Amino acid sequence: MIDEISLPGVVLVNVGEEKDLEKPLEELSLLAKTAGFEVKTILTQRKERPDKTYYIGTGKLLELKSVAQATESEVVIFDNDLSGTQLNNLEEELGIQVWDRATLIIEIFARHATSNEGKLQVELMRKRKMLPRVLGQGLVLSRQGGGGGGGQGARRGGGEQQQELDKRTIRGEIRDLEQRIEKLTQERALRREKHIKNKVKTVSLVGYTNAGKSTIMNALTKAGVLEENKLFATLDPISRKMWLDVGKEFLLVDTVGFISRLPHEFVRAFRSTLEETKYSDLILHVVDGANPDCVMQYDVVNEVLDSIGVKDTPILVVINKMDKELDEPIPLPACKNVVKISAKTGMGIPLLKEKISSLLFD
Repeated sequence: MIDEISLPGVVLVNVGEEKDLEKPLEELSLLAKTAGFEVKTILTQRKERPDKTYYIGTGKLLELKSVAQATESEVVIFDNDLSGTQLNNLEEELGIQVWDRATLIIEIFARHATSNEGKLQVELMRKRKMLPRVLGQGLVLSRQGGGGGGGQGARRGGGEQQQELDKRTIRGEIRDLEQRIEKLTQERALRREKHIKNKVKTVSLVGYTNAGKSTIMNALTKAGVLEENKLFATLDPISRKMWLDVGKEFLLVDTVGFISRLPHEFVRAFRSTLEETKYSDLILHVVDGANPDCVMQYDVVNEVLDSIGVKDTPILVVINKMDKELDEPIPLPACKNVVKISAKTGMGIPLLKEKISSLLFD
């Protein structure tokens, strides 16, 4: 009999003023599972202002330490954005790894990036996230030393020098990554100009992560794109040619899924990739019609599109997963240009093709 492989355990934490602090942890739990963790337990604390040292209150910190030890968890993940100093202090106190929401998302991206540009963008996010942690080590390094005499001062000075060296190294690596990504951005711009010159129309699939974009891509083009019931199952943009009729060909592009409270590092690193969307001739905004939070997810995607400058591009809202039987009706986004489908069963796909053809070529 083969033993089951045990996944590393995590404790999820949320600190805030909201009444329902457990609701956001539902999505964080899905993210943690996507990253290969087993959620052992969750911990919440209602708090008007985060603690400057640990983000969580000192009393709750002791409870967190006890819970993490009792469950033999290897990582603690906060659904909050923590400073480099807070992360360092928590790790020193708890004795295990501590991540915030942004760190978790970056780690998921690191596992799913396959293209050269995707890997560079993830590495850029990591370096930008790492820098504040190095800056936050100042107090830790200044306490290094001991034993009395001149040796204490010498060791402290060495720690400070090492911190400065680490900062310069990371900043240099960030500049190098930015330059390499900029070169790839320019190459993409040249390809885009070639498509425009050759009058190749482009349709972009956008949507909240796990809305079913890859399934729709496969239903339309038989592309063989990975389909998983996980957040961020696909990261790198995938392009496929699609033929509707004589003289009606276009390029269909599957983009990275969006998510609420998208990390600042993500937007900065992936801006060049995301901005490709605004040069599309048509955007298919995919919505998970079986998700009770679909209106919120629809709004999140629109906010991201606004932030990257999508204004005049036609948008067709595609409500997916309409084959699922629900206990009670789910409120759907109120929008004019919409089509309801099930990419899994094929329901509504012919109508979707007709809509695309009409908006692109008629």
